[in-house]
Amino acid sequence: MKYQTIVIDPPWKVSNNLKDLKYYRTGKSMPYKMMTDEEIKMFPINDFAADRCDLFLWTITSRIPFCFDILEHWGFKYMDFLAWDKGIGVPVNGIYRKVEWVIYAYRGLMGINKKGKFIPTTNILSEKRGKHSRKPDSFYEIIGNNTKEPRIDIFAREKHEGWNAWGDEVN
Repeated sequence: MKYQTIVIDPPWKVSNNLKDLKYYRTGKSMPYKMMTDEEIKMFPINDFAADRCDLFLWTITSRIPFCFDILEHWGFKYMDFLAWDKGIGVPVNGIYRKVEWVIYAYRGLMGINKKGKFIPTTNILSEKRGKHSRKPDSFYEIIGNNTKEPRIDIFAREKHEGWNAWGDEVN
């Protein structure tokens, strides 16, 4: 099936000072398989994306520049950023990072709602972080109310109402 709306939260392999970061800094491995930047870039997005498709790509601050390479490779055009203020974060090189980013891109014609209620672009959500890598339910509600079906969440940790889900952790 091809989807008109895709949310994708790649399992970024993150390193700090040439060491792989561990799950919650406990020394345990992450609870899912990590992918290199190149593996993410080569992900077969066309197996999922329709010719006309809205894409919401979750990323961390350090991967923002590379995301533009990914979008170009996948055939999407950058449009805007959304932000999630998680309330708590981690110090990275003297900066306290408590925001995750969502890059909105599209191919073909944009399918997002352009009349009435819009998707907010400044701090889309201010919601305290929960379980590792779990995105806020309100994100799926906002995007679901403003995009076309069918929708899929790729690398999902759980299934959300109104969305198909693909990933190792989805039942």
